[in-house]
Amino acid sequence: MVELVIRIVGTPGDGIISSGDILTLAAARSGRYVSTYRSFPTEIRGEDQSLYQLRISSKKILTSADEIDILIAFNEKFLRDNIADLKKGGAVIFDSSINDEKFKEYKNITKYFVPIANLAKEFATERSKNMVALGILLGLAPNFEINEQIKSDIQKKYETKDRQIVENNVQAFEKAYIWARQNLEKEAFLEKLVIEPSGKKLIMSGCEAMALGALVAGCKFYSGYPITPATEIMEFLAKELPRLGGNVLQCEDEIAAITAALGASFSGVKAMTATSGPGLSLMSEAIGLASMAELPVVIADVQRGGPSTGLPTKTEQSDLNLAIYGTHGDTPKIVLAPINVEDSFYQTVKAFNYAEKYQVPVIILSDVSLGERRECIDEFDIKDIEVINRLKPEKLNENESFSRYTQTYSGISPMTTPGEKGGAYIATGLEHTEDSSPSSKPHVHAAMTEKRFKKIETAQSEFLAAKTYGDDDAKFGIISWGSTSGAVLEAIDLAEKQGYKIQALYPRIIYPFPTKWINDFLHNKEMLLIVERNYCGQFANTIVYRCTCLNKDIKIHNLMKYNGEPFTTKEIFNKIDQIIKGQYLKFMTHQH
Repeated sequence: MVELVIRIVGTPGDGIISSGDILTLAAARSGRYVSTYRSFPTEIRGEDQSLYQLRISSKKILTSADEIDILIAFNEKFLRDNIADLKKGGAVIFDSSINDEKFKEYKNITKYFVPIANLAKEFATERSKNMVALGILLGLAPNFEINEQIKSDIQKKYETKDRQIVENNVQAFEKAYIWARQNLEKEAFLEKLVIEPSGKKLIMSGCEAMALGALVAGCKFYSGYPITPATEIMEFLAKELPRLGGNVLQCEDEIAAITAALGASFSGVKAMTATSGPGLSLMSEAIGLASMAELPVVIADVQRGGPSTGLPTKTEQSDLNLAIYGTHGDTPKIVLAPINVEDSFYQTVKAFNYAEKYQVPVIILSDVSLGERRECIDEFDIKDIEVINRLKPEKLNENESFSRYTQTYSGISPMTTPGEKGGAYIATGLEHTEDSSPSSKPHVHAAMTEKRFKKIETAQSEFLAAKTYGDDDAKFGIISWGSTSGAVLEAIDLAEKQGYKIQALYPRIIYPFPTKWINDFLHNKEMLLIVERNYCGQFANTIVYRCTCLNKDIKIHNLMKYNGEPFTTKEIFNKIDQIIKGQYLKFMTHQH
């Protein structure tokens, strides 16, 4: 076995997320690849389940797994809700001393009915039952050999708590491990489990990766208002940015957050803010100001279920229209969509580079499933990363007015910093002439609008092409964007084992809309599947509007999901299978 998939479920307060985090860190620090998925209710003590799933492997992981090897459950209802996802031959560890007869319909799995809460009371305190569960798990899989690392990570997890709490949790884990070794019959797949380490790794979430990317890109100012699920970016930068000479400002709302970032950008530093859908709505007017005043700024939108306050802890890809179209007037901007945790780092560096070079607002579209997902990634080679700074004037004359918005071939004009002699200019939301004087003359507005969009045309000519995956000769194409791409790629691998030839395109630059890349991709395709997590098919509708003129005969299929959960590989493969078999049957009927 080269990988193991574990799911832990219970009610809020059972320590599900804490135990998952500790196990994830221990597996990652031991040199394995890890990818996580976690889900919890919006209410602190709600009736919905808290869920933590981690996939541990000796190889790089594209997405969370569909089926699980081990299910740890603290609640009978949630056990029944999740047991269908258990593989044949898998194991369940359940907090109960009930008779196995109650669950006799579940066959081909190993059932460990263990009085976890009672053992926790005996070993330490009932509140440490999540650590007892981890001890039992590792006691059943002794060759996994991460016990010492787990003890270390328990100490780190609770280091800000009372010393007795740390000792209780470590003691509960150790005693449970010994108890499991002495009292539970070992299943062969657990007893012999070996997941080979594959070298030193970084472990981080998508939000942490964006924050780290901001630091590497030279961000010196972050302003934000706390909002689930983007707050982790601010928390990370609040610790790290001051050490690098930067500042973090917690604001009273999202309007204050983005306008503070624009003020910092005007003053000459690289600036960022982050939010989710409701906050991005509030920021829309200031995004227009950034476009008009040509101020660089980076905005991370960690999408969640909407509209309104919607589903704060659940995932969706429904802010696409807002990010592309959600500003008044003609507003040039760039919108990026990273596909995994590692890409979140690199796309954030690119976001700052694009913002600084083209003097536009850049929006990064992440989401709950990507922002909160923790993944192991190989270490970054920072010295090879290009960092771009804004264009400065070659020479300033104190006796002449500075033409901040001078027309250039690329549309990009040099910027000055307040206080530079000869470099003073006005930056407002009013239309202006080249020297920044307000003007409402028709020819001025037309010329300056063209100038602002010329920068985007220049940017498009320099963007790297979207990536493809699969067979270039395939007649079946899939287009996805953002965090959905990992499940698509695994579905293609699964489809190829069935003899299907599939090719995927996953653009990371969503706006300016990648019309040329999509047209090039579609030129030899007969069937197209567009995969996204929203009800309206926001990306699909834009593709149909902009790109299908190249091939009027292409059969377009949509796969949308809008229940707050990410796509599984099986869901996408089943849709591929359905489409291909349907097309095949139509072809055979026609021939007949």
